[in-house]
Amino acid sequence: MAENDYELDEIANQLAYENFQFYDCENDIAEEFGYDPDDMEDEDWDKLWEQTSEGDYYHYTIEEFEGDDEEWEEYDGEIYGKGE
Repeated sequence: MAENDYELDEIANQLAYENFQFYDCENDIAEEFGYDPDDMEDEDWDKLWEQTSEGDYYHYTIEEFEGDDEEWEEYDGEIYGKGE
């Protein structure tokens, strides 16, 4: 839930990034560039982020809910943006 399109976009971006971090996708990027994430030091991570951006690896889409109140009640989980 959001008050406006900008807020909705910010919430979606934040959730996409949190998902990216939760699944340790940084490690996948490191491997793609030939690194072994378990052996990387800070300097290696710095070099990696000079070559690419983690923002290139997480995305989101927003779809407007078009159901009725009954269908909405069937969704479980947290409603992001509400009460924050």
